[in-house]
Amino acid sequence: MPDKYTLYVQAAKRRNPSAGGNVAPGEAGGDARREIRMSFEKRLEKKLGRYAVPNLMRYICAIYALGFLIQLFNPDLYFQYLDLNPKAIVQGQLWRLITFLFYYPSRSPIWALIGIFVYYSLGQTLEQVWGTFRYNLFFWTGALLLLIAALLCYFISGISLRLYPTFMGFSIFLAYALSFPDSVFLLYFIIPVKAKYMALIELVLYLYFLVSSRYFGEKVEIVLSILNVLLFYFMINERGRKGGSGRKIIDLRDFR
Repeated sequence: MPDKYTLYVQAAKRRNPSAGGNVAPGEAGGDARREIRMSFEKRLEKKLGRYAVPNLMRYICAIYALGFLIQLFNPDLYFQYLDLNPKAIVQGQLWRLITFLFYYPSRSPIWALIGIFVYYSLGQTLEQVWGTFRYNLFFWTGALLLLIAALLCYFISGISLRLYPTFMGFSIFLAYALSFPDSVFLLYFIIPVKAKYMALIELVLYLYFLVSSRYFGEKVEIVLSILNVLLFYFMINERGRKGGSGRKIIDLRDFR
């Protein structure tokens, strides 16, 4: 049976056949770890790929639009029957596992329309670049992190911490800015600003909210949204190196 180092070397050779037998242990170990991560991702896609929803943002934006109407005309409906209330979920109101997404933070029709359109455009672009399965995984992982955090808090402390998907939109924008840092947005429809600068400004603002907010739930929401982006930053970059293109799909050097 081959030893661990031999397996590392074999993994490195599969990734870079021109390297021959001159593979450093550290490099081979990193290649083997990438092989393990990629095989896990492929197994996950093989098992769950058929459940991935093409054009996911069409449905999510429809949910956002409905959520906006609820917030505009009857906000109590959301907070009483639809939001992420762990105590109510444990008592059998399982629909809240999905309906907590029916939340849109703005009550301005103009800004809601603009925001939903922007989310749709960004999400569609990411799905085209990453693929349907990976974008579905990215979006639903963000929602799942909120669910897990709320339920864990309830089971551990008995506190029904209500979390909202407000910052999931931020995670979509940050993921887009990491993928396309030099794309240009017209701030207030006039001022051209590159995505990387808008992302940095928004990140600073949310870090300020993280420190200054008195609401623990908001702190959790911010941390989880950033965590979700970081998880996919590493996953997508591993995929880019695996593909042998010589360039990361998301490269922080583009932010210079």
